[in-house]
Amino acid sequence: MKKNVFLILFILLALIITGSILVKKNRLQINENARIGLPAPDFQLKDINGKKWRLEDLKGKIVILNFWASWCNDCKEEKNSMQAYLNKNGNPDDLIFLTVLYKDNPMVVSDMIKKGGYTFPVLIDDGVVSSIYGIKGVPETFLIDKKGILRHKILGPIQWDNPHIVPHLRQVLT
Repeated sequence: MKKNVFLILFILLALIITGSILVKKNRLQINENARIGLPAPDFQLKDINGKKWRLEDLKGKIVILNFWASWCNDCKEEKNSMQAYLNKNGNPDDLIFLTVLYKDNPMVVSDMIKKGGYTFPVLIDDGVVSSIYGIKGVPETFLIDKKGILRHKILGPIQWDNPHIVPHLRQVLT
C-alpha cells in the first residue's frame, strides 16, 4: 500500500515539474516574438470605439506602438505630449501613434480620453499582445519602420511634443 502511495506521489511530482517546465518554455517563446531587427509581430485588436486595428495594415507608416495605463502617472504625461504633438502637427500620413492599454479598465480610460481630447487610437489588449511584446511595465514603446520592422524599444516616457523627437525618428525609421 505504501509503495502505491509513493508511486502516485512520484508520478504527480513528475507531472507538476514537467508542466512547469513547459509553461516556462512557452512564456519564453512568447516573449521572444518581438525582436529588434525582425518584423514586428502582427496582431488585431479593437479600440475603445470598437474599430478593429491590425498592425499589418499599417505598413508604409512609421508606427509608434505605445503600451500604457491610466493608473500610470508617467503614461498620462506622455499621452498629453502625444496629443500636443498631434494638435500642433495634425495626423501625418506617414506616422501613427498606436496606443495599447496594459492591465487597465477600458471604461476608466474612455472617460480619461474624452476629458483629455485624445485623438490617437487606444486599443484594448486582453494580455496576449503585451505578452508577445514582452511588456514588463508601462510606459513601453516600440518603434516600427515603414516596412514593418521593429527598430527600437523605449522604456519609460517620451516627450513627443519636443520639436526634435519626431523629426529624428523619421530620419532613423524611413
